Amino acid sequence: MASFGVPRSTLREAKSKLPPIRISSFLDPREPWVLVPNGSLLGFFDWVPENLRIGPWSVFALPTMLSLIVALGLSRPIEDDIDGYSAYYPALYSKLWWYNVMGFSFMCALVIYIAKYRTKGAIVTFTLLSWQINTIRHGINALGPILSDHHILLKVNHILRFPALMSASITFTIWNFILFPYIYFTKLETKEKQLYFLDFNFQFRMVQVHLCNIFYSAMNALVTGSLTGRPTFEKNQQALSPRLFDSEDLWYAAAFVVGYGMFYTLILDRIGVHIYPIFSPRSNFVVVTWLMVLLLVYGFHSAWNWIMTNYWHVVTLEYFMIFNSLIIAVCYGISCWTSKVRLSCDANAATATSESDKDSETKQS
Repeated sequence: MASFGVPRSTLREAKSKLPPIRISSFLDPREPWVLVPNGSLLGFFDWVPENLRIGPWSVFALPTMLSLIVALGLSRPIEDDIDGYSAYYPALYSKLWWYNVMGFSFMCALVIYIAKYRTKGAIVTFTLLSWQINTIRHGINALGPILSDHHILLKVNHILRFPALMSASITFTIWNFILFPYIYFTKLETKEKQLYFLDFNFQFRMVQVHLCNIFYSAMNALVTGSLTGRPTFEKNQQALSPRLFDSEDLWYAAAFVVGYGMFYTLILDRIGVHIYPIFSPRSNFVVVTWLMVLLLVYGFHSAWNWIMTNYWHVVTLEYFMIFNSLIIAVCYGISCWTSKVRLSCDANAATATSESDKDSETKQS
């Protein structure tokens, strides 16, 4: 993981105290539930209240998780055969096919960049997992026309269709309209901290995963696949009709969310990675948080079906590309401004420090 501003000396000391964590550590009943000191990996999550990092679970946590797993098992829908034919995908070398090819290449490159040059641990966050499953769908949509009917990859693509769009919708909504303003206005005491936060969040990669991902996902799930009433994508896009999300799609999305919640609880919580502390099994609101997310899944299921039913005439590749380009341009302008102001602040702070040091030396002499 990146140092997140933690001094390297402090980081080295924390690593020296970190006990060895192996796969067997998660299976050995002799190991404590929390595998890292103070329930915070390398001290990165000390900002999370201690009662959410260590200590006993809420009495509601285990019944809630078990109930959700049982409910999913009992509600498994009958699978349909939609999306199982290669003809359901853009024709080779068509405009929509090239979009999927270029989208897949770009999204792969960004994941590799983040993992190699930024924070490897970020790939297990809900945000990056959403980006990754949308990357997979772009790749399969590009391969679609050359795959045989009922190929296993087409089945995978069908399963991921709504989870990909749902996860992008949750990331877009929760981060931009809840977490971002909450952190900016309540957790950052000074203008300088707010400026650094803006500068960080308007960087290209952050804009892509928090803002643009929903456009890529919508273009992939609604425009370049799963259209009905046509043998080919060469016809006028406006004449085609979308395939609405059904109960099977809703089930796959709910299973994805519950599955990630279990991964967060059984793996990340044990190694002190509290990226979503509201999902801590120690919280007395654990029932509310789990149900809230499932209600969001249902809400987006209904919302996207409503959009496809009533506003299909604007659900086109061209409109999505225009909106996405405008967002990138605006965010780039904000990023340039915040970077310029931040550098100016840093220069002023360095000058002030230098002058203060000179005054101290003058007084001592």
